[in-house]
Amino acid sequence: MFNKTMVWTTVVAALFTTGALKFLHFFNFISWSPVGWGRKWLWFGSSEEGWKWAVLFIILLLVFGLFYVASSAAANIPPAVMALTISIIATVAIEWIIYTPDTLTEGLKKLSIPFFSILAIVSRFVTGTAIYMKKTFG
Repeated sequence: MFNKTMVWTTVVAALFTTGALKFLHFFNFISWSPVGWGRKWLWFGSSEEGWKWAVLFIILLLVFGLFYVASSAAANIPPAVMALTISIIATVAIEWIIYTPDTLTEGLKKLSIPFFSILAIVSRFVTGTAIYMKKTFG
């Protein structure tokens, strides 16, 4: 299961996601900071932004690696359906944790379409590659 395609897919997905999150935050497409979690942890509280982005990259690398394995295990589901479903669930979960809205409608109004788009692109890339490699090479 652990091969060069998986490694390169997860590295490219993590690099693209990290860069896209930096872009979305820089141009205020998202109102939250992708490395804002670093202020809450004492270990990262006073460190530079670069270290927080590096840790975020490593976390994304691990998450996309697990996602690749899960996608290849579920090769019978079409990649577009799986990617869209995972993107919707991940976007709602991440932004729900960040905003902690009181009502469902308030939570849905704060969802970021650019953030969802980035997650949909990356998850389609990872699922498509995983399922293609599973069906082609077994």
